[in-house]
Amino acid sequence: MAGGPQDGQRFVRHFYVPRGTPPAMRAEDGKVCCPIATHTAEQASRCVVVHPNATDEQIERAVDDMVSGAP
Repeated sequence: MAGGPQDGQRFVRHFYVPRGTPPAMRAEDGKVCCPIATHTAEQASRCVVVHPNATDEQIERAVDDMVSGAP
């Protein structure tokens, strides 16, 4: 997640049915966070979810981590 109270945290969501788009989620503060970038690999897919209060730097760091495959 980029921004908000959970900035930098990673979440694992298991889906048993393929999804056309990654889901939005709600942060601890109740604000809706929307997916902005996805990366599909052979073993797993990743997405960056952005909090409404995220800064440009937080978003850029999250996208960079997703692309680099950072744990």
